[in-house]
Amino acid sequence: MSASKYLLIDAYNVICATDHLRKLLEDNLDSARDELAEIAASIHDAEGVRVALILDGKNDLLEVEHPFGKKTFEYLYAPVALTADGVIERILRRVKKASDVSVVSNDNMVREAARSTGAMALRPEELFEWARACEARLLQDAARRRKENAQEWRNGLDIEL
Repeated sequence: MSASKYLLIDAYNVICATDHLRKLLEDNLDSARDELAEIAASIHDAEGVRVALILDGKNDLLEVEHPFGKKTFEYLYAPVALTADGVIERILRRVKKASDVSVVSNDNMVREAARSTGAMALRPEELFEWARACEARLLQDAARRRKENAQEWRNGLDIEL
């Protein structure tokens, strides 16, 4: 779908704009965040896109977590004095090539800020569609590799008993 190198997700905004994730949020914030991360992981894995879920934080400094142990997939928690929207806008101002960035939000102001820098602005539905396409591609690639491995993995030993 995209030639983006970076995917910034306005995480709580996307969660609240999505029925399934919003229901998870009612029970447990971490579950909703992690479910969104799992969805975005297919884009990360299929397209090699660096992914950041931007979230409102509770501390004075920006906090970074790598939920899958990969430096290219992160949770960024905004400092308490700055919202997730503010972090997204700062990243967009500092990136060298905004056209390499896709921003996902249901917030019109965030999407407009992204477009004004030259970044691509996506709605949550577009993120989910992109993720489904990537998941299908990953499954097809895995099936193709299994088939190739099965063909290559023949017992070549000719043992007579």
